[in-house]
Amino acid sequence: METMKSRPATSLRLSLLCNAFNSMTQRIYLECVELGHDTEIVIFDETEEALQTIATLQPDLIICPFLTKRIPIEMYSNTPCLIVHPGIEGDRGMSSIDWALLENASQWGVTILQAEEEMDAGDIWSTNNFPIERRYGGAPTKSSLYRFECIHAAVKGIRQALENYAKEIPPRPLDYTNPDVKGTLRPRMTNSDRQVDWLRSAGEIVRIINASDSQPGVLDSLANEKYFLFGAHEEKVLDLSSYSSEIHAILAQRYGAILIRCGQGSAVWITHLKKMNNKNEKSFKLPATMVLPAEIVQTIPIVPEQGLLIKFGSMPRTFQEIFCWQDETIAYLWFDFYNGAMSTDQCVRLSAAIDQTLATISGKILVLMGGFSFFSNGIHLNTIEAANDPAKESWDNINAIDDVVFRILTCKSRWTISALQGNAGAGGVMAAIAADSVVAHPDVVLNPSYKAMNLYGSEYWTFSLPNRVGNERAEELTNSTNPVSARQAVKIGLIDQILGSEFNTFFDSVQEYAQTLAKNPNLDDMIAGKQVNVDLSFNERITQHRNNELEQMKDCFADPMYHGKRRAFVYKSKYLPCVASSMQKGSNGCKYRNC
Repeated sequence: METMKSRPATSLRLSLLCNAFNSMTQRIYLECVELGHDTEIVIFDETEEALQTIATLQPDLIICPFLTKRIPIEMYSNTPCLIVHPGIEGDRGMSSIDWALLENASQWGVTILQAEEEMDAGDIWSTNNFPIERRYGGAPTKSSLYRFECIHAAVKGIRQALENYAKEIPPRPLDYTNPDVKGTLRPRMTNSDRQVDWLRSAGEIVRIINASDSQPGVLDSLANEKYFLFGAHEEKVLDLSSYSSEIHAILAQRYGAILIRCGQGSAVWITHLKKMNNKNEKSFKLPATMVLPAEIVQTIPIVPEQGLLIKFGSMPRTFQEIFCWQDETIAYLWFDFYNGAMSTDQCVRLSAAIDQTLATISGKILVLMGGFSFFSNGIHLNTIEAANDPAKESWDNINAIDDVVFRILTCKSRWTISALQGNAGAGGVMAAIAADSVVAHPDVVLNPSYKAMNLYGSEYWTFSLPNRVGNERAEELTNSTNPVSARQAVKIGLIDQILGSEFNTFFDSVQEYAQTLAKNPNLDDMIAGKQVNVDLSFNERITQHRNNELEQMKDCFADPMYHGKRRAFVYKSKYLPCVASSMQKGSNGCKYRNC
């Protein structure tokens, strides 16, 4: 290891080397900035370019939160490189979380280690473990374990590593002779390792699919085609005796998901499919019934949900995206949409669920919980891309999510709370801040801007955002693509309070917060004040905001740049600005595929 040079005690020059500015990178970047370090993001596309950038920046440390490429020796031989590895001490390899979930590990962790020639075998700066079992939200998926427990442990580990570096405390070597070192070198997981045997129980199949969600999915055959499977939910409500007993048969459908017969009298819901790419066509993830051939979908019976209200603290025993818990005078409304995206249909159903909650479930407080993995990420770009007319579907989707936010803004009979357990982006942020109070887990990252898709934005942001942060700050937030941490959000007034610490205790903190509010002697007056303020003139005022926003969005949806950026996002490719001289103005934007 390089001999440590003299450095400032309080501030370091840091470069975050990453393949993408993903959730882990964003959270660690925000933490480093808040700790007072001069922090720059370096996207690792081309090796020579990255080396030149690092040479120019001359950082004290390079931190690698998310890398799928090997770091060149020229980089880590000159400057210490700290790798954020999502595995317990001694774990090595590219499929750490996959193996942990597939093998039903009870505990996992994140290790901050120094880059060396042998991958993941460098000296250790810190390691932090956590239990995999969750109190709420069911068994974790690969992506949700990464997004919550791993990020929390990584942030803790980076803080420890930076503190040790500043104090010139060196890392310790990896020692496999130590009985406390439980990890080992594992190979990259292959499709054959993820293979589903449909004779197994639904619970076992859910575990396999969870270990591969959201990438790469589990490869399987349906209707004589190859698909990757995502979003598995065990069915525990339906009487399956009236359905086909044929293993691997598609039994039913519900809101885009399909129910497949498994062994031991069980069945599993699959919410999303991605068709296996061929030489001439790329594909992307969509609700299952949008991917399967229409002639097959038409033959699958539709099974309705069991009802909005379920037992407090329990998980739906079937595939159910929207459900409600009631605790005395408090209703907790969950809308657990895959990856946080909200399609037109999902928004319509969420509006209906809010109406039903207010009409049939008594109480004084409505807590909007969002989903277990995300609060909301706004409109559903994948279903928009798959539509015959993406511009029209964009318009329908934005109006449908506006209808959801309208109900939150005009709710007169309850005090509303948005409780963000997971991240929120774009319209999802604006939906959250429409509530009377907004609370969040400390690891939540908000991306309030619409600029990544070249959109002006709607969801009444021109009303809600300035009311919370002021006009100047609202312009800054929407004209930038910078993420905002929970701590920053409280500081500027975007949200009201941070709750909890560990992921597993967040709902307990939300419940305590809501119960304290329910006992507040001023609550009735607070709700009465809403009833006075939310009058005809208020509705007219916010309707004008909505109309003005939608006028801007109409132009955005006709702009080829929006369609090109959306397409690049959906297909996970680089956005190439259109240089075509001939443009096809209309629903699909530019006539050139790579626009």
